[in-house]
Amino acid sequence: MNKGIVMKSVGIYHPEKKIGNESFINHFKNMDETLGERVSHLLTHLGRQERYIADFPNENVITMAINASKSAIEKAGIDPLELDGIIFSTDTPEYTSPSNAILLRDALEASNAHTVYDLNANCVGMVVAVDQAQALMKCNKRLKKILVVGSTMIHHFGLETDPITYGALGDAAAAVILETVETDKQIGFIDSVYATRTDLRDYILMPECGMSNIYDSSIPEEKKRWKWQPFDTEEPESRCGEIIKQVLNENGFAVCQANMIFMTQFSEDAIKNVSNALDYPLEQFKYVGNQYGYTGTSSPFMAYYHAITQEQIKENDVVVFCSVGSGLTAASLLYIAG
Repeated sequence: MNKGIVMKSVGIYHPEKKIGNESFINHFKNMDETLGERVSHLLTHLGRQERYIADFPNENVITMAINASKSAIEKAGIDPLELDGIIFSTDTPEYTSPSNAILLRDALEASNAHTVYDLNANCVGMVVAVDQAQALMKCNKRLKKILVVGSTMIHHFGLETDPITYGALGDAAAAVILETVETDKQIGFIDSVYATRTDLRDYILMPECGMSNIYDSSIPEEKKRWKWQPFDTEEPESRCGEIIKQVLNENGFAVCQANMIFMTQFSEDAIKNVSNALDYPLEQFKYVGNQYGYTGTSSPFMAYYHAITQEQIKENDVVVFCSVGSGLTAASLLYIAG
């Protein structure tokens, strides 16, 4: 018998406040008519229609994570006391101490979870967190069930003058329950491939001034928020295509044998480009960025949630998750549905 690590359930949460494109287009038109037109083209290019924005300060990454986690726990039909670990992926933490995972554990009353920590790998974070969780479970017999959650609210930290962070992103959380199963079949998480570059390291900074300067009153307030300098996404897109192909090929699968691919939901156009590069059907890439905006770390699993609820994934299906963080670290994760 083999030890397989499978996703027992997935849950999501988004705030109630839904905003369509027109609101943001008008926002930027009021600054400059030409800018409004450019933002309209940008949102069309990215595939945006709607997004949900957190009701700050009543909502934050922890409250969203609690709701997504409770949904996943209910769908799994388990008690929070069955959880052995919690990994919380975010790059907009509510606290750096204690960890957000600790506060989530407390809120869920998951008192038997002892492997509990935060992880920040930017937008690829939840893919990395799931990969870490499944690897830990394979080598540690004490870990039978782990909750992995991704939650971000980048919109809140962006500048109102920035079309990307203010106009194209949304707030949401996704949670998955990973479970160890004994099986004579090849199911669960199989392999992962990472590819990292650092040439774009100064393009996306939060905060732009650096944390050591956050209380310096001589630094303008806008420097204490998210800097998102536009860059050509062609290379990160190409890297994603390469590692999707690599993780499949090195485990005995042709690209055409993948049943579905769940990529970062940042850009619908980027997904089309990867589809063309791999000669893989676009309809087998799940895209939900039109409904939620870009939700960062959780975005591939927001798409996976919809595929599960729409019964597009069945037992033994070959699935790949792939995302990239700030154009820097890309990761692909191969999964066979159990």
